[in-house]
Amino acid sequence: MSRKIFTLIVSALGLSIPASATSDAPPGTERTAPWNAETSNLEPDPSIIYGKLPNGLRYAIRPNNRPQNQVLIRLAFDFGSAAEADDEQGLAHFIEHMAFNGTTNVPEGEMVKILERLGLSFGADTNASTGYTQTQYTLDLPKSDPALIERSLFLLRETASEILFNPLAVDRERGVVISEKRQRENFQFQSARAANELFYPGTYFSTRYPIGTQEILETASAERMKKLYRKYYRPDRTRIVVVGPIDPVAIERQIVAKFADWKNEGPSLGEIDQCKIDTNRTPSARIFTHPEISEGVSVQQIVTDMPRPDTIDRAEMELKMQIAGGIISQRISRRSREEDVPFLGGGLSFQTGFCDEYARIGISAAGKDGSWRDVLPFVEQIVRQAVVHGFSDAEVDEQIKRLNSSYGNSAKGESTRPSSGFASELVEVEDDTVNSAVYRHLLWLQIRPFMTKEAVHAELAEWYGKFRTPSIFLATKKSDVSEEQLLELYRNSRSIAVAAPEVRTSQIFAYTDFGPAGTVVADKQIADLGIRTIRFANGVLLNIKKTDFEDNRVRYSLRIDGGRLHFGKDRATVGKLMSSYVSGGLEAHDIEDLSSLLAGTTVGANFGLADNYFGSIGAVAPADLDRQLQLLAAYTRFPGYRESAIRLFRRPLPEFFASLDATPDSALNVSVGRIMNDNDPRFSLETLEALQSVDFLMLKAALGDALTTNRTEIAIVGDIDVDAAIASVARTFGALPPRMSEAKDYTSSKVTSWSSASGNFDIPHKGESNQLSWRRIWTTSGDIDQRTTQTMDLLARIVTVRLIDELREKLGATYGGGAASSMSDIYTKRGIFSIATSGDPKDLIVIEAAVDEIMDGILAAPVDQDVFERARKPVLESYADWRKRNDTWIGVVSEAQSNPVRLDRFRNSESRFASITPDDVWKMAKQYLSEPAQFTFRAFPEKAIATTSDVPARPADK
Repeated sequence: MSRKIFTLIVSALGLSIPASATSDAPPGTERTAPWNAETSNLEPDPSIIYGKLPNGLRYAIRPNNRPQNQVLIRLAFDFGSAAEADDEQGLAHFIEHMAFNGTTNVPEGEMVKILERLGLSFGADTNASTGYTQTQYTLDLPKSDPALIERSLFLLRETASEILFNPLAVDRERGVVISEKRQRENFQFQSARAANELFYPGTYFSTRYPIGTQEILETASAERMKKLYRKYYRPDRTRIVVVGPIDPVAIERQIVAKFADWKNEGPSLGEIDQCKIDTNRTPSARIFTHPEISEGVSVQQIVTDMPRPDTIDRAEMELKMQIAGGIISQRISRRSREEDVPFLGGGLSFQTGFCDEYARIGISAAGKDGSWRDVLPFVEQIVRQAVVHGFSDAEVDEQIKRLNSSYGNSAKGESTRPSSGFASELVEVEDDTVNSAVYRHLLWLQIRPFMTKEAVHAELAEWYGKFRTPSIFLATKKSDVSEEQLLELYRNSRSIAVAAPEVRTSQIFAYTDFGPAGTVVADKQIADLGIRTIRFANGVLLNIKKTDFEDNRVRYSLRIDGGRLHFGKDRATVGKLMSSYVSGGLEAHDIEDLSSLLAGTTVGANFGLADNYFGSIGAVAPADLDRQLQLLAAYTRFPGYRESAIRLFRRPLPEFFASLDATPDSALNVSVGRIMNDNDPRFSLETLEALQSVDFLMLKAALGDALTTNRTEIAIVGDIDVDAAIASVARTFGALPPRMSEAKDYTSSKVTSWSSASGNFDIPHKGESNQLSWRRIWTTSGDIDQRTTQTMDLLARIVTVRLIDELREKLGATYGGGAASSMSDIYTKRGIFSIATSGDPKDLIVIEAAVDEIMDGILAAPVDQDVFERARKPVLESYADWRKRNDTWIGVVSEAQSNPVRLDRFRNSESRFASITPDDVWKMAKQYLSEPAQFTFRAFPEKAIATTSDVPARPADK
């Protein structure tokens, strides 16, 4: 088929760009063609309404009913750190922070409070980000309420043009911005910076990091920020995206009302300067060393390319490279399993349109410490093998099956696609167009005939034939090599001839017949919840709920009694091998063969353990449910227990343990588990030696017959044919030998205890010298009463609100902080209430004093009504869509027969939460938090631990 004929076919599909519905546009707006449609010959999504105000502000509105109430609003500015001058580095990000610190009509400190009063949680529903070329503000509204939408757009207009930059407010926010910089600029950031300087010298990728420079953040004046803000926050550089169950015309009217009088100051600024790269550079290398860095090597070449707008030609090229990359990834995965290679990850990387006029071609390899001499040639030669020898029909066909499934299922499920996907796609579209999933599937069907093994090979060879003079970056703990020797290693690898890959024989899935289908012996309805419960003659339980919340999607749950309770304390370390249970494959198929056999389906090889069950939770297309159940049933009876899976389990362990104290957060997390639980392996990390000592023989013995005889409960929720689903379970799990009808007694495994140690615990870390991680923990109780659990959760939300008010907004001592309550419904009397934050070690006294003051206030009297509502309302609003989501229902349905108490909790959850009062919260606080916290953990730089004796412990600690 010629390209000309192909293009004519696409044009004849009847999906041409719809005429703008100008007659429907309210006064003050202009309906426009979709963004970037002028450079694309792909069909834009016709369900999106695009428009423009006379001042140049652009908007896109996409009606969508999933979730049925939530409305997502995005405000994006074509402005980021790439536009900053030398004396402005970090100010784009600082300006983003100042949006929450005082505008013409919103006093300092009130923006977040207003949003919380509207039912939005700070961080979860309200956020902002600054990149190289875009600053984005996000609001996730809990319901489609015109008044709520109006208030939200009002606040965004305040952000767009009314930030005050009060000098005192700027100074108060400096600590927060600098704290964020401190938290991010660890050795991993330093490594990325060094790599960018090698690969993209002189571009904004190496000279204009959004986080900025310390000197400028400390000294930049409010007036300097305001000048930059006025320059780039302009309507002609602004886009608004609104997605959700909304009336588009009503939204347009609101946009006009809020933004039409916003004026551009001065002439248009044009695009932010694009980066320029010398593509004729000679090969170069750089080595970054740090005692805590993970080992990795990256090889990259930038080549001059032509502009590639979002067209059919580009789609065809990218699909060929995607297929090539998928095949190479599978080859690397199989080789790394079959051979004892110290390889931990990596592969091929490829991107066109980089800085508009270049392509990036690369390979990467991560490995065990000191392994770069092995892993770089390992990956380089596998990639070059593909370049030289190409691919087999079977390999290409497998990737085509995966794409058939991906595009086909996306098209079938588009009508219930979550709004978040549309919002993200629109706000991040850059130079492309947004197409519908139905159109993308149709386009794929037209391009697919061109995806031959010869065409895929030719595309890969064309690009990687240019891979001649790359730059090489090595990150390693300790280097004993020069940059020239690193280049020499790469040249030597390139000189080694590569043989054609072994041709693998295809297989047929071996686990489709488990015997005569099981007989249903009980079939009931839970009428008020729409759940059908079934019991098979062999004891297997099945719970089903049909919904229309997600088209072409079925959620499933398999729960076999046991999990971590089965292993208990004595065999907990052996239980950790369940993370590699799936990697062992099945008796008839290794995991790589399984991957090939499942190509073209949505079936996943997932089988593991939770606290009280073995099994799996996932989602598939309805057509794949039968195969998913076959696979899960096979994993209960015919696991492969291959030695290659043990090798992969052990391979990363030394590097993982070596990194545990690399950052304050990881050092603290490990120590918390070990100290609080006296090294109980159920709740803490064992030693390296202990984990390396376990094997599949031990796991097989420890499991015994648990997977084949313990009580089993299956749940299926979603877009299903109920009778067909019952039949699928009958043919698989219903056909297996009899199982227990009652729960196995794991009472002894549920008994736990906390350490008798208490007080301050100073934990050394090897990260940056200005980084502190801090956590205070009270032990509480297990989840024995729903209202108590909900009240403690609300208490944690209240404390989080107060922490944000004090630590972040008032003191500027830390970038983040929060509280959490966790009350186990499995382990007897096991619960904790914790407060966590981070900061600079020099601010420890300030942080602890602020937390003490907050908790003293919490204990002294019921919290004031405003703080109470700011913490409570986002939860109440979340119930609006709670019963209209399959991810909610699968949790309810999964134990409908074995744990009916959960059904009552579900029925009463909203009313019980709504009934909680400030007095109730105060009562719980006094019950559980009036005594000093048992544990306070403070992760300091290891060199500073010797000086922490100067920091007083809390007087009340015991």
